[in-house]
Amino acid sequence: MDIDFENVKGKVKRELADYLGIDVEDVDDDSILAEDFHMKPNDLTDFMEILTTAGFDTSKIELTEIETFSDLVEDLTAHE
Repeated sequence: MDIDFENVKGKVKRELADYLGIDVEDVDDDSILAEDFHMKPNDLTDFMEILTTAGFDTSKIELTEIETFSDLVEDLTAHE
């Protein structure tokens, strides 16, 4: 796998764990954001702001298409 992808994945995983107040180990690639982490649309919007502050370009992310943690990371790396 691409090193940049793995770096982005690790950073996003840490940010998400911090945002949710959970351990990094609790975030799996196939974790469903709405079901596993009970994230509502406003939570996703807030988290996108956190990622933007952390230096990620989230302007082209379509939140309605993001279901899993892996979906989010793939969208972030596709738009870099």
